[in-house]
Amino acid sequence: MNILQKSFVLDGCIFADGDFRGCAPDVANSGLNAFFLTVPYSTEGSREAARAIARIHRLADDPHQGLRVIRNCQDLTKAKEAGEIGLILWFQDPHPVENSLELLRVFYELGVRTMQLTYNRANYLGTGSTEEKDSGLTEFGAEVIAEMNHLGMVIDLSHSSKQTALDAMRESKHPVLFSHANPRALTDSPRNKDDEELKLLAEQGGVVGLTPWGPLCWKGIGRPSLDDYIDHIEYVINLIGVDHVGFGSDNTADHSSDTAGTEEQSALYPGVVAEYNRAVGTDPSVRHAEGFSGPHDLANLVEGLKRRDFSDSDIGKLLGGNFLRVFKDVWK
Repeated sequence: MNILQKSFVLDGCIFADGDFRGCAPDVANSGLNAFFLTVPYSTEGSREAARAIARIHRLADDPHQGLRVIRNCQDLTKAKEAGEIGLILWFQDPHPVENSLELLRVFYELGVRTMQLTYNRANYLGTGSTEEKDSGLTEFGAEVIAEMNHLGMVIDLSHSSKQTALDAMRESKHPVLFSHANPRALTDSPRNKDDEELKLLAEQGGVVGLTPWGPLCWKGIGRPSLDDYIDHIEYVINLIGVDHVGFGSDNTADHSSDTAGTEEQSALYPGVVAEYNRAVGTDPSVRHAEGFSGPHDLANLVEGLKRRDFSDSDIGKLLGGNFLRVFKDVWK
């Protein structure tokens, strides 16, 4: 049995180009056991998000899809035993919750198990990573954190500003995630996390999902390589330890190109992507590290880690074991 078969394998960031329609064959057969699935149309409002969730449940009802919506750790075990892929419903943008703890509870009951507090821009919970003025967490943001702790929802701070992230980690009674981010020390992007944030994350028992998304793992010259990506992994492990790393590919599960999303990022968040776009390009084929662009390349990642003398135990933690530990601590 190879390491992918032995491990619990989780991708911390998958999204869909429009409705989620399932996994491509090479993703379904990659060894992936579960992933965070961005709820489609979350930025359009609570009604649109609820309808998208209903369509995901309907898709998972089809036994030919090999999918299961995950509500607790027992569901993850059942999915792996049945050869299914678990879908962990996730809001990258908290917009559907509006300013209502009641709506947060509604979406929890619909199956949403993790949520980012911000998506780049400031909102009613806190400041996003691309804002020039960092005002940190709001009072309502603190209320949302308390409710998420109560419900058993995982808090994600990938797109939050530094002060919001620090405030949220100090406010939460449970570990939190940076589901798809990298160390700012290696790639100086407002979307990445500095050493202070990463150290506090580890102190709180959290996990950072290192991402092969090009703008966050490149070295300023050309398209990043698998080795460039693993450099980020090694940096974080040396800083906070192997018990606090995972991966989040920030890609689709069906190989759809998300051209519209790339254009939107370019228009709205030039501080994150403009230099990469100029130096590398916007074609979908160059938006991730060469050799590891998503879960279909997991075997390449494992081989790259073995070349760096990672043990099977440490690879297993990075592939998803650390994420699973957080779920066991937070979910009810």
